[in-house]
Amino acid sequence: MELKSFITDVYQSIDRSDASAFARFITPTGSFRFANNPAVTGTKAIEEYVAGFFQSLEGIEHSNLESWKSGDAIFVNGIVKYTRHNGSTLEVPFSCTWKMQGRLIDQYLIYIDSSELYQ
Repeated sequence: MELKSFITDVYQSIDRSDASAFARFITPTGSFRFANNPAVTGTKAIEEYVAGFFQSLEGIEHSNLESWKSGDAIFVNGIVKYTRHNGSTLEVPFSCTWKMQGRLIDQYLIYIDSSELYQ
């Protein structure tokens, strides 16, 4: 697995709001946690959760991605721009930790201040 290509593919699935493509990067028993929300476990539940999140927004765009790998962990930092349905936007920094299992993400942890997203 080429790290930069893998990371690009993951974020392209998110920026396209393609929950099905996104879920294919997660192990069948994997977990996903966004900010301070409870973790969601299992590919189907993650796909449904992420699809609902995508529908709550007009668009998502990630930029300035930086990444590091250590053992079975990948760390990604960047900026995410959310576009709300009313056309307003919110740009915030984020940090993700992915605990890998082979070529798939087993734990996807997003650290972000999303408190202004739905205001």
